[in-house]
Amino acid sequence: MKIRAMKYGILLFFVFSTSLFGQDLDSKKQQLDELRQQLKAQEEMIKQAEAGKVKSTADLNAFKKKKRATEKKLKKLKKSEKNAKETLLKTESEINKTASHLDNLEALCQREYLKLFQAHYQGKIYAEEKYDGRLLAALLLRTAEEINIFENTKSGLETTKKKHNKKYEDLIWSRIVEKKRGTKYSKKMKTLQTDITRLTEKEKKAKRKRKELEKSVKALNNLISKLQSELTAEDYSYKFSSERLGWPAKGEILRKFGEQPTDKYKVSILNNGIDIAVPEGTEVIAVDDGVIAFAQWYSGAGKLIIIDHKNGFFSLYSHNSRLLVTKGDTVSKNQKIALSGSSGSAEEPFLHFELRKRGKPVDPLNYLE
Repeated sequence: MKIRAMKYGILLFFVFSTSLFGQDLDSKKQQLDELRQQLKAQEEMIKQAEAGKVKSTADLNAFKKKKRATEKKLKKLKKSEKNAKETLLKTESEINKTASHLDNLEALCQREYLKLFQAHYQGKIYAEEKYDGRLLAALLLRTAEEINIFENTKSGLETTKKKHNKKYEDLIWSRIVEKKRGTKYSKKMKTLQTDITRLTEKEKKAKRKRKELEKSVKALNNLISKLQSELTAEDYSYKFSSERLGWPAKGEILRKFGEQPTDKYKVSILNNGIDIAVPEGTEVIAVDDGVIAFAQWYSGAGKLIIIDHKNGFFSLYSHNSRLLVTKGDTVSKNQKIALSGSSGSAEEPFLHFELRKRGKPVDPLNYLE
């Protein structure tokens, strides 16, 4: 929620009587300094946002580069994994073929051994017949040698399979790790992109505020120049209809008169009146007798009423939702003149009330009941 009293209150009386601000020149210059402080704060916010964008953009580009490298590595790993799997399957196929061939050789060996055994006993039984088992023995020996060769081949293939299997599993794990790294980079890039979007919006908002403040500074400079050329010194008795003024509305005081600290702009802001928290549509009351000098929309003050009390004092009532009087109307103390609201720059319903003595803002709490 923003305090707009400093920004708009300093310009309000210019619409109906510049000469009333003759002795308020020092106050206007002080308010000009406050505006410049705010402007300086906005410039700092813009610089911070720009620096943040530069850093976030650099980080984003760095992560994009890492992500591209990860994707390239992941693609290479997938290809290596595919080749490793094909090699592993090929080795398994060779092992299966070797095992099948070994089974056949072992079966052949058993048959040859059986024939050799039969030939030996037939020679014992039929001594008159000559059985030469040397050929069968040679065949059996040759088969046994082949079995030994294929067993060695199978053993070598099993060792090779273990190596290929380990390589395949390592590649799978490397791919999983690299994929997780890529996902992490993607999340970080998304966060950085969100930061860049936020900082861009912050920069735009600060630039809009800077433009608004520059406009106010320019307007105030023009007003000060005019006041300096139209100084006047009228004399008033400064008396009201009663010792104390009535309250314009009943509610909690959000901000008092004078400098008010604000975290938003990192500087103190001068409040030329008081801000009273009231619900939308609350009756706004004239604090004393007078004539309506102004009753219409006025910039950030929204729907504004100014009462000339004909004694050197003016009272101001801003951010109303509805005006119940018009310029030139005569009003009495405690008369209903408006309904409260949040018009203009107000971000929530409240009544901003000011009391001016010969144009110079004074603390209303010193005059109210």
